[in-house]
Amino acid sequence: MRLYLGVVNGFLPWVYEERIHQYMRKKEFGILFSFWQFRKYIHKIKSVGLHDYFSFDGPIMIDSGAYSAHHSGQPISVEDYLNFLKNIEVNDCDSIVNLDIIGHRRKSYKNWLTLIHRIRHPILPVVHFPNINLSDYSVPNIGLGGMVSSLKINEKGSVYDVAAWVAKFRSLSKQKFHGFGLGSPFHQMAFKKHLESIDWIGWRRNAAIGDCYTPEGSRSVPKVRLSNKSRRWLTLEVFDSYKPPFIDKLPSLQLPGNQGWINRALWNVWMFLTAQNFTLTSKKSSYVRSIEKRMENLISHGHLRGFDYYFN
Repeated sequence: MRLYLGVVNGFLPWVYEERIHQYMRKKEFGILFSFWQFRKYIHKIKSVGLHDYFSFDGPIMIDSGAYSAHHSGQPISVEDYLNFLKNIEVNDCDSIVNLDIIGHRRKSYKNWLTLIHRIRHPILPVVHFPNINLSDYSVPNIGLGGMVSSLKINEKGSVYDVAAWVAKFRSLSKQKFHGFGLGSPFHQMAFKKHLESIDWIGWRRNAAIGDCYTPEGSRSVPKVRLSNKSRRWLTLEVFDSYKPPFIDKLPSLQLPGNQGWINRALWNVWMFLTAQNFTLTSKKSSYVRSIEKRMENLISHGHLRGFDYYFN
């Protein structure tokens, strides 16, 4: 499974820690760039080039950011996106994602046709959970979007609907799929047999609220996010079991301000990139086991008929 690290302006992990860059290069992992998230810097990106701007020579997935734009109420113009794509150098290893229109399947398809006719590079179409139609795109690769919001609403409940949706794809098609936003360490384990690639930007949010991912689940760093509620803390024993090679002591994650946030973010990025090294530990999680069992049962026993309403 190929991983794409979702990047944010102002924090590029390999600038802070070269070993992350080395690991990404070794595994041929990439980064996910959002046209919408970097819209204020598009002129500079076009002037220096996408790879030079990020000081990154690996694969880049160029995403329109349509999902974020939709929720902000400020749609992206297909001509603006097209102009950007035509004025940057795209490498063979890079991917370009369609400008999809949330809730408008036909408009998304029209944008895809516009891009494939005017850009000399394959364009990855995106279909959105839960209403899609496989027959729209006869291409080898498809992006699966709209799942993250479902997981956020009620993660342990709605994740089974997402699992059923992914299982349905696998049973019906030989196409390969990218799961947008499904890259948390636990979801890597749950979906790695079913998805060709995934991306994740959740490392940022978790670091900001004082949490660090581990193969045993997310843990709150002591003295960073104190709460009256019962929490699962990052103990010294768990820290010693999973610490990255560039973080020596637990107090480095407890530092105030930017430095503590950066250290926690680096921890989460490293765990995202190396999660598959801890497969056996992660699969002991009841959360991962329940998702895997759900998909296996749906595929092996043909219990997918009940989810036909997803495919309009």
